[in-house]
Amino acid sequence: MVTTMKISQFASSGDSKSLAQIDGKSFTIVKVEDSDYQEGNETTKGVKITTKEKFDVDDEEFNKFHTTRTAIVSRLNNPEIRKQLEKGVHIGPVICKEVTSKTGRKYIDFIDA
Repeated sequence: MVTTMKISQFASSGDSKSLAQIDGKSFTIVKVEDSDYQEGNETTKGVKITTKEKFDVDDEEFNKFHTTRTAIVSRLNNPEIRKQLEKGVHIGPVICKEVTSKTGRKYIDFIDA
């Protein structure tokens, strides 16, 4: 009998998963930290979000998720949001959802759950 495994089962995945893994699920943000993505000489702004809830991703529980989604990174770089989180205030619950701008452009952002 041949057993097949995914290559990701052998690779170290760090302490977070992509935020896309929990799209459509409600969660509460308890911490945000900068987590830029580096590829060659290019740096893309990113954040790592710690959630109050734990989610099953690839048969493991995670409560840390990273993203470089522009609208979410911009929102979570707001100094007042960071200040409140540092004080211990939780933000949410929120859901990641596709929204449409006034110009018709679609993007992913947080909405209140």
